[in-house]
Amino acid sequence: MLPKVLPESRIQVFKFWFNGALQDGTHYANELYYRALTVEAGKRTRLYHLACKFSEQQAGALVSIADDQCSLWISLRSQMMAAQLLQQRIAGLPRPHL
Repeated sequence: MLPKVLPESRIQVFKFWFNGALQDGTHYANELYYRALTVEAGKRTRLYHLACKFSEQQAGALVSIADDQCSLWISLRSQMMAAQLLQQRIAGLPRPHL
């Protein structure tokens, strides 16, 4: 199953404490997500490819797109698997910024 792609304007962001830091979260289709990675718009293809890899591993993923950036959102149900996959696959991509 391919990850859902939404305009950033359709994402309602809230803040919550997670993994020892304040994180961005959102709710979509009865699932809670946290913002795992944000990149500039020019790297959105790589970000989408990464989201597809998460989906292949049954880790819930969502992508939000804005004019200047895009974000990868990971389901909180999948966060342990997602953390392991992120460590393996984000070479060359910047860490999320809050």
